[in-house]
Amino acid sequence: MPIRAFDPDKDIRKILETPFWPRTLSPVTRYSRVHDDHDGEFKGHISVIIDQQGDVHLSVDTLAPLRFRTEGGGGVSLRVRTALVILAEAIRLDNETRPTGEE
Repeated sequence: MPIRAFDPDKDIRKILETPFWPRTLSPVTRYSRVHDDHDGEFKGHISVIIDQQGDVHLSVDTLAPLRFRTEGGGGVSLRVRTALVILAEAIRLDNETRPTGEE
């Protein structure tokens, strides 16, 4: 069977529309990452906690925008950046199919 090439539009949508739980994650555990432009001060974290019901809690410890760069732009959190791109697509799809009226 030939290996199918990754199709971001189709594959990301499939992931977004399939409930799952990675076995490597633990409930009620904070997963946190500092952004790429912290200038050695290690300030500006994005954090995610998934509670025991599976609800996701997202927090940011600053009002300033956080920047997660591309690899060619000095990025060191490439997986987080990719996940945030997927989050943006999830938001776009939810706004398209279930608008909240504040977009």
